[in-house]
Amino acid sequence: MFNDYLEKFFRFGAKILARVLYSCEFEGFHNIPKTGAAIVIANHVSYVDGLVLNAASKRPMRFIIDADIYNTAGVNYFMKLDRAIPVSPTKDSVKKMLETVKEALDNGELIAIFPEGMITYTGNLNRFKFGIEWILQNNNVPVIPVALIGLWGSIFSRKYLDSKHKFLPRYFRKKVKVICGKPIPHSKAKIQYMQRELMKLISENI
Repeated sequence: MFNDYLEKFFRFGAKILARVLYSCEFEGFHNIPKTGAAIVIANHVSYVDGLVLNAASKRPMRFIIDADIYNTAGVNYFMKLDRAIPVSPTKDSVKKMLETVKEALDNGELIAIFPEGMITYTGNLNRFKFGIEWILQNNNVPVIPVALIGLWGSIFSRKYLDSKHKFLPRYFRKKVKVICGKPIPHSKAKIQYMQRELMKLISENI
């Protein structure tokens, strides 16, 4: 019970922090069902994409994240509070992740994944990796694409962090749009189709 309150407090704090860091505009989140399982996919543009997605969604999302980030000192506590699901490129880790995801979806939860498996170095959408297809093999749920627009070039993107000429005021409170598209039925949720749909959602809203 206490952990439930902590989780709600953490999500509330995430919403406040996201709005402090960015000028956020959220659209289309009526496409996420009020109840029932679904998988949310989004382009991976910055180190705070999860924070922004949490701020946009009325329902809590459980994120699949890299185990190295999950286990980082000072971060691990918040990852556990957010009930994130760690995964590393080992057979046992992938198996455990798939089992945890299936259990969560069977319980009607939302799972969020960045199918590129990495933060972009260019601002462009990278090719999807096969993790999303592995998840969908045993989970008959819709996939909901979400486009993160405007985070590239912000203070937590690689464009800014890799720059030798950082200038904080220029990138602070950058305008960010988070656009939620229509659900993709499980029958159509093949890797190339999902990538095209997310790319289309991004390009239509730039």
